Amino acid sequence: MPLISFKETTMLLLGCVLVYSLYYLRTHDQIFGPPTLGATSNPIPATQQPSQLPQDDPKVLPTAVLEQVEIPDWLSNKADFDLGNLTIDDLLELARLSHEQDHDFFPDNQNTLFYLLKAKELGVEDTAIEELMTTVHAALYDQAEQASRDYDANSLTALTARLKTIDEADSKIPAFTERISVIVTIKRLVTEIEGHLADGRLYEDDQKDALHTLIVAANMDPDYPPLNDLKQQVLTAISAQALRAAQELDFSFANQQIEWMQELDPEHGITRQAITDIQTQRQNRFAYLDQQFYSAINDLNLDRAANMVAALAALEVPDNQLNGYQSLLEKTQNYGPHDIGDEFNDLLNRGNQTGPTMVVMPMGEYFMGSQTGPKHQRPSHLVQINYGFAVSKFEITVADFARFIEASGYQTTAEKNNRAVIYDERTGRFKDKFNINWRHDYLGKLADGDLPVIHVSWEDANAYANWLNATTGSAYRLLSESEFEYLLSANSNTLYPWGNEEPTEIWGNFSGAKDKFKRSRIRWREGFTEYEDGHWGPAPVGSFIQTLLGLYDLSGNVMEWVDDCWHDSYTRAPNDGSSWVNRGCENRVIRGGNWGSANEEYRIHHRLKAATDFTDPRLGFRVAKTLRY
Repeated sequence: MPLISFKETTMLLLGCVLVYSLYYLRTHDQIFGPPTLGATSNPIPATQQPSQLPQDDPKVLPTAVLEQVEIPDWLSNKADFDLGNLTIDDLLELARLSHEQDHDFFPDNQNTLFYLLKAKELGVEDTAIEELMTTVHAALYDQAEQASRDYDANSLTALTARLKTIDEADSKIPAFTERISVIVTIKRLVTEIEGHLADGRLYEDDQKDALHTLIVAANMDPDYPPLNDLKQQVLTAISAQALRAAQELDFSFANQQIEWMQELDPEHGITRQAITDIQTQRQNRFAYLDQQFYSAINDLNLDRAANMVAALAALEVPDNQLNGYQSLLEKTQNYGPHDIGDEFNDLLNRGNQTGPTMVVMPMGEYFMGSQTGPKHQRPSHLVQINYGFAVSKFEITVADFARFIEASGYQTTAEKNNRAVIYDERTGRFKDKFNINWRHDYLGKLADGDLPVIHVSWEDANAYANWLNATTGSAYRLLSESEFEYLLSANSNTLYPWGNEEPTEIWGNFSGAKDKFKRSRIRWREGFTEYEDGHWGPAPVGSFIQTLLGLYDLSGNVMEWVDDCWHDSYTRAPNDGSSWVNRGCENRVIRGGNWGSANEEYRIHHRLKAATDFTDPRLGFRVAKTLRY
């Protein structure tokens, strides 16, 4: 048995090492790069066109393991071919004949190259042989290049083996060897892609899918013809998923499909068409949601409007546009169809009659009370009014109240008592008088319809608000005390609604030292020293300057009932604008000054208490309406 030579032993060991290395590389992909990344969603904004689509940061793709190839030793057994009986002329003639028969390289031992190499092995130096060798060598390069272009790995391997036999140091051998590896690998990847398509693995988090395998293959050689057909198949399949998702209004998933298509080929016709189709569906969806949102707002169907906003958010419209929808929804939830400062009159259920003119107030916050005033004005505390409400522009008039009495048959406190207090023009004092009620003015005479209604108790004022509530179907009520002070202060830190000093302009119906009763000498002793407004007693509503909020006579003319029960301080008072009411309380709060008040009674923090059945010719009320939608 012949012994194995050292060279053969070495080659055997190298072969074993090579086989193990190939196995290890095929089973340990992470050697070639970091772990593969899964898909991330990057939806397309509704307002962007396909040419403006955002591009993600470059993704880490799996690294393809190139198939390792070994260029065989051509004619390693050439010693088996005994050509010893051939002369130099014979070898040259055989070389010429095989060349003429186009057998430059094949078959193995009957080709031009074989005979030329045998001649060189014998040490022959002949010009004809050198010329033919040059011709064959050039043809060998040409055929190798053609095999490379034809992706014919077998032919390229055989041709490269022949080049190696001519010259192992040939500079083109490494390039041809690498090309063989690429061809073998890309054909393997094509098989894998076809398998992924058959299994429905278009895109997977582990990137072992048709999409990423195709990207890897295209990065290796984008010109390999089968890849074009596979790309068409992959893009068509993903496009179908994207369009189906868009039809089902799942634009987030559709955007993800578009991202996948862009990973593969952002400029491909299928990709661009899919983007255009989904963009069209998105715009159609946006137009529908936009129209339905405004329709719901106009109909005050706020639940539906909120659903439309949620759908628009899911559509991922730009933030500034979405904020506009949300702001309008919030405004409508707080103010309904109105804007701040709007005036309106609700219809009563008696023909064409309407309720009092109401003005929409802004939401806001302020510090109620005083830290330095009397106990019943302390402590100062923050009140936040986070709801929409409207307030009657004027104090409730005699005409307003008359509609209530006529419709309801209500009997007021003064009517039940058959008397009320009036101003005695002879003595300048107040006195009881029989048969006085809401129909009369401060002197006891029948009142004009545009005067504020007086001689009404808290019970009467509350009954009127309840009637408005029932007859209009709206949330009418008396103002809360914190609302009243909020309107008086208008977020100022002054003593009076107009400032810290006595008024120098005619702001309202206040007691002034220069005012006098008719042509008598009776004057106000505690009024503003230099003030004269021309009225003694209540003035017709709206006779003076309106506030910045669009209201009249908040301070002056007549004091006004509010809803709250009386408390000796603001300790534990509500801070949300609501009324502070205890069950069965006997005293309620009065706010604002009147036509005969002392100076300090016009101050913002001033408050009085009175029994719920108290009436006075200096006391009236106004109403509020909570805007709930």
